[in-house]
Amino acid sequence: MKILVYSLVEPKMTQGVGNVILNVSKNLPYKQTYIYPKKKNLLFYSFLSPLWFALQVRKIKPDLVLVHTAEASFDPIIARKLFRFKYKVLSVAHGLNSGMLKAYKSEKAKGNTAQSFMFELNLKISAFRSKFIRFSDRVTAVSSFVKEELSKDYGTKSVVINNGVNEFKKAKVKTKCEKILFGGNLFWLKGLHYLIDANSKLAKSKKIIAVGISKDQEDFLKNKYDCSNVEFKRTLPIKKFEKLFLECDAFAMPSIYESFGIVYLQALANKMPVIASKNTGAEDMIVDKKNGILVKKANVKELSSALVYVDKNIKKLSANASLDKKFLWKNIAKQYKEEIELLLKS
Repeated sequence: MKILVYSLVEPKMTQGVGNVILNVSKNLPYKQTYIYPKKKNLLFYSFLSPLWFALQVRKIKPDLVLVHTAEASFDPIIARKLFRFKYKVLSVAHGLNSGMLKAYKSEKAKGNTAQSFMFELNLKISAFRSKFIRFSDRVTAVSSFVKEELSKDYGTKSVVINNGVNEFKKAKVKTKCEKILFGGNLFWLKGLHYLIDANSKLAKSKKIIAVGISKDQEDFLKNKYDCSNVEFKRTLPIKKFEKLFLECDAFAMPSIYESFGIVYLQALANKMPVIASKNTGAEDMIVDKKNGILVKKANVKELSSALVYVDKNIKKLSANASLDKKFLWKNIAKQYKEEIELLLKS
């Protein structure tokens, strides 16, 4: 059996989708071939990518295409239709760019983002391409939230297969809450600005370590918010980022749009209570006031209350914070194996 693994970018461990691709593939008992368009922008914006994909298929001759992201499904679906290929398509929805586009427009209207015109155009094209996921033979969603999105927006049925992590060394229960860790590369999407604002309103604010923020974003935030108690860091190597889970006391990423959030799992595995948003993929991991706090999106008042609650109840929340074994990559891969076998038998 030949499996072709397809995504629009080169898989890397430091990327959310890349992390999933590499870890799932490593734990599957099949030989797999990875491809991605090295000149993504030219192919993507000209809609010539299905032709490029068809050329790769003629060389590889796969039985199944495992495609990561809804927008990437456009290429194997169109190529199969145009050239009558016989491969099956299993698409993994890591979120929908239609949802991300709504979040972007909302934050842009509030003056909370300075992204370029090309960024918005990219989202609009991605949202259009994502619609073709409905023509896949089977679809999986990385969370219950994404499953609901697929059903509501595209009328597409899907099976939930969450993302995962590798096992961490046993961490100690946190006994104080002085440092809050944040990790995300688009502050307006991940809600860092609301976290900073909420923290600055506390009588005794916490130290926020914000990882993954570019210099431009840091300058934007400093011009608009009180960042006196925020330490900004650029994207870090995996080992250095993981070290921060041991050095900090709680994790907060109150996203405006979040399909899953592997960082939440990493935090829980390190006994860190998590502050996340309601109506996101975080609800597959976080139980409100048990191992973290769930707040309304873009709600500074609730975020401030959440920070106070975590501070007062750090021991209880940390004791309950743990990694459910079902989220280990080896167990996640078993679910993908089942889907692949079901699809090839159909």
